[in-house]
Amino acid sequence: MIFAIFIPEVIRHELVESKLVQNLLLSFMYKTSYYDDFKCIGSECPNSCCVGWEIDLDINTFQKYRDLHDSNINKCMSINQKPTYDKFAKIKNVNDQRCSFLDKNNLCNIQKKYSEKLLSPTCSNFPRRKVDYGSEQLSSCLLSCPEVSRIFFADNEQFKIIDNEKKLVDTNLKIIPDEFRNNLYAVSGERIFNFFYKLYNSNDISLEKCLMITNQIINEFSNKKIKPYKGNEVFEYVKSFFLNNKIEKKIDTELQLEFLKKFFRCFLKKKINNKLSELIDQLYRDYFLNTDIKKIKLLYEKNKLHNFNQFILKHPNLFKKFFIHEFFGKTQLLTNEDIDSKDGFYLIFFIALVTKLITILNTLYKDKIIVEDFIEIISLISRYYGGKDSLDMEEKKLVYKDNKTFANLFNLFFG
Repeated sequence: MIFAIFIPEVIRHELVESKLVQNLLLSFMYKTSYYDDFKCIGSECPNSCCVGWEIDLDINTFQKYRDLHDSNINKCMSINQKPTYDKFAKIKNVNDQRCSFLDKNNLCNIQKKYSEKLLSPTCSNFPRRKVDYGSEQLSSCLLSCPEVSRIFFADNEQFKIIDNEKKLVDTNLKIIPDEFRNNLYAVSGERIFNFFYKLYNSNDISLEKCLMITNQIINEFSNKKIKPYKGNEVFEYVKSFFLNNKIEKKIDTELQLEFLKKFFRCFLKKKINNKLSELIDQLYRDYFLNTDIKKIKLLYEKNKLHNFNQFILKHPNLFKKFFIHEFFGKTQLLTNEDIDSKDGFYLIFFIALVTKLITILNTLYKDKIIVEDFIEIISLISRYYGGKDSLDMEEKKLVYKDNKTFANLFNLFFG
C-alpha cells in the first residue's frame, strides 16, 4: 500500500499493525476500466518484466525466502548496502540481466516450485499501480507492460474510470477523503484532475488545445495562483481562451530528426542493456551514421505526413488516452505539494514525443503503421521512463531551453 501524500515514510511501518491503519481500510476505489481485464501472459510476453530490472525485496519476503532453507534461493539474494523496509534486499541478475529466479522458458521458479503467494510485492503487483489516499484508492496499470498497452490501446474508446461496483464514473471523482480535505493544495489538485478528465475525453477539443490548456493550468497551479474556491472559474477561463485562439503549427522534419539524433546519442551514453537500447542503437546506425540524410528526411516526412497521419485518423484518441491515463496513475503530481507538477507533466509529454518520433522512424519502410507498432514503442519507452519523476539533466538539455520547455516539446511533437 502506498501512502502517497499524507503518511510520512518514517512512521509508515510503525503503523502497519496499529489501529490507525485498521481505521484507514479502503472504503472506496476508482480504477481504470481495463484493470480487471489484465492477465499476465507469462512466457508469451515479448518483453518479460523479469529481465532488465533489479527487483527489490522487502524484509518480509526476504525472511520468507530464508525460511525455506533453499540454498538455490539464498544464493540468488543479496542484502542492500543501505537496507530499508521496502528495499531490504535484491534479487541478483544473471546473464543478459535476467532475474536469477527465471527459468529458460521465462517462468518463475519461486512460483513453480512453491506458490504464487510467495512472490514479492513487486512481482505480484506489477504492472498494477495503486495510489492510496487514506480511505480512497486509485488503481491502474503501467504501460511498460506490453499486454497492458495492448489492452488499453486496442480500441478507439475514451479513457474510462469505474468504481467499486464497476459502474462508469463520468462525474467528479472524490479522490481526497473527508479526513484530509483541509489540505487545500490536495483539494485543488483533485479539482484539476477532474477538469483534465473531462477535457481529454471531449471529442470537440483537439490534443493540441488539451495540451496548451493543461500547460497553462499547471503553470498557474505551480505558482499557487489557483485557490480551491476559484478553481472552476480559472479552468473555464483558460479553456475559453485557448479554444478561441488559433494554433499555428509548422512542419519541421529537420528539427525532429536533429532531436532524435541527439536523444539517441544521449541515451546510448547511458550504456543500458535492454531492448530499448538495442532498438535505439540499431536506428542510430541505420539512419544517422554514414547515411544520406536528405533521403532519410524525405522518407521520414512522407511516412509522417501520410502513414502516421492515416494511423492517427484511425486511432484519434490514442495520445489523449495516454495523457489522461498517466495523470490518473500519477495523481500525486497534482495533489502532493512536494512533487514538481511541471516536471512531471514535461516527463509525460517527453514520453509521448519520443514514442511518436521513434514509431515514425521505425516504420520508414512499411506500407502502413498499425497499432502494434505503436504499442511496441510506447511499452519500451514507458518501461524506462515510467518510474521516474522527471527527466535527468542530460535529457533536460534537449528540451529545457530558453525557459520555453513546453513550447519546445509542443513544436517537436506537432512539427
